Amino acid sequence: MSTVDDWAEAALETTIPRLLSRTTARFADEPALTDGDRTYTWKQTGEEVELLAAALHALGLQRGQTILLMMSNRAEHWLADVAAAHLGAVPSTLHPGLSQDQVHAIVAHSRARVAVLESGDQLRRWAKALRNDSTVEHVVVLDEAVMVSADHRFRTWDDLRRQGARRAEEDPGLLQRAGARISPGTPAAVVYPSEDCDHLKGVVLTHRNLCFAAAALHRINRPEPGTTRLSYLPLSHIAERVAGVHAAIHDAAHVHFCGDRTRVLAELPRTRPALFFASSEVLSQLTGALRDIPAEQRSTPRDGQRVRARIGLSGTVWPSTRSGPIDSEVLELFSGIGLEVCEGWGLIETTGCATANHPDDRRTGTVGRAMPGVELRIAPDGEVLVRGPLVCAGYLEADGMIRPVTDTDGWLCTGEVGELDPHGYLTITGRKAELFGGNVPLAR
Repeated sequence: MSTVDDWAEAALETTIPRLLSRTTARFADEPALTDGDRTYTWKQTGEEVELLAAALHALGLQRGQTILLMMSNRAEHWLADVAAAHLGAVPSTLHPGLSQDQVHAIVAHSRARVAVLESGDQLRRWAKALRNDSTVEHVVVLDEAVMVSADHRFRTWDDLRRQGARRAEEDPGLLQRAGARISPGTPAAVVYPSEDCDHLKGVVLTHRNLCFAAAALHRINRPEPGTTRLSYLPLSHIAERVAGVHAAIHDAAHVHFCGDRTRVLAELPRTRPALFFASSEVLSQLTGALRDIPAEQRSTPRDGQRVRARIGLSGTVWPSTRSGPIDSEVLELFSGIGLEVCEGWGLIETTGCATANHPDDRRTGTVGRAMPGVELRIAPDGEVLVRGPLVCAGYLEADGMIRPVTDTDGWLCTGEVGELDPHGYLTITGRKAELFGGNVPLAR
């Protein structure tokens, strides 16, 4: 980095447990997670994370071991993920649409010890992996109806919580000891790109990667504590993982879960998120909804305000998560109601964000300037190179080793071709023929 100020130094040295501890102490009674008719305060969230961390420890989950999660967007998913990170374990969410063969391949590659599944749909996708020899020693199911009593590996979510309560009572210093062994460089997540399951490359993200990404996003968007966030993209998605989990902890945001992606447009007016990342699909749906509103009903600033309230984006700071160019007509349509779509770009290897436009600093047709703490460079052949604390630790290999993805000077070759203007705005113009598996757009 060219300059390092106080916020960056703090972000570089923190971990997920420290981040959550800070937020629960400062905003204990404020809402943190809402899932249907259930709402957890930050204090309750912290307590539930501690309970689940103790439970996972009781199952034998250790520092550096992988836990695989396959659930919809719901409170239990969020809590289990953060709880595993509190042990120094490595959570990984599998995309809900993976086939049995794909799940089997990831289970073998990650050497996961614990799996948490939601319902019969997920269990069917796991059938091959659980039928064959694997390292999975424990399977936790949320839906008791799919509990396989004859298989000693299975237990219900309620059983897991009861086991956690017992372990916490027996060993009250457990999490303090576990947290002391976690450093900023400790792996905190592994992300498998769902688009490239035939050539597995699990991208390893550290506590530093995720905490710095959360802090950098805050520097750009400056959301107020307690503002809402809608979690609807699968948590296998890097944008959702950062914005809906780690940035939410950093910002003391109020996360609302939408487990059914077909209901996103209906949920927006109810939750009115302050920070919203739109997938290509949702952007298209919102565009259609705006076009259905007669032009004369969105012609004045007051009309625009009404329309933004109607679609649930009245107070939204909204970087788009698309990596490709957005049609100028679409940009003008949203601009006409006072909502500036801010394009950004990043890879899983850059913790989801490398560049961004934002409302006070945007240039249409570009993907913005480098995120705070990030350096960009264009190689002689036009490839975009990235360096900084958002660059991942490397790729998880089948033997458990982590293979670095940067050169000796710390530069990541992204596989994307682009141009930097004199003011630092990046335009992506294409992709190189040879790409490594983790390079995927922020949203599909």
